Amino acid sequence: RPGPVLVDVPMGLRLPAAIGASIANPDAIVVDNDGDGSFIMNVQELATIRVENLPVKILLLNNQHPWHANRAHTYLGDPAKKKEIFPNMLQFAAACGIPAARVTKKENLRQAIQTMVDTPGLYLLGVICPHQEHVLPMIPSGGTFNDVITEGDGRTKY
Repeated sequence: RPGPVLVDVPMGLRLPAAIGASIANPDAIVVDNDGDGSFIMNVQELATIRVENLPVKILLLNNQHPWHANRAHTYLGDPAKKKEIFPNMLQFAAACGIPAARVTKKENLRQAIQTMVDTPGLYLLGVICPHQEHVLPMIPSGGTFNDVITEGDGRTKY
């Protein structure tokens, strides 16, 4: 049964917020729907989740670009190995003993999410997205909540 959803938290706060939600609601399935730029800001919290054995599910959208932080599309990957996913977020999970999987094809996403939800305890699902995909909804730089973009290519004029 779907429950409350935290949607508008600052970049870097989603994983810590999911930890708090899991502690406050120990019987609920808590899913951190996070981006790679935000996640890397608090990747050390994977250790907290493991040590405290919190059943947080992490759905990590990884386009190797911190979209919300920098509209110039700063590349997070290793320039010498552009065909590889870097940093490999699944290795962070493995280092903390957290089960993890990666999806690279849209047609496999539904089953991968079901596996994440059905797996008891904590889990990280990395979803590789093209960096050209626009992360919506979003509040544009210099905008307010009234300017939220929910469709289109993510661009707006002021």
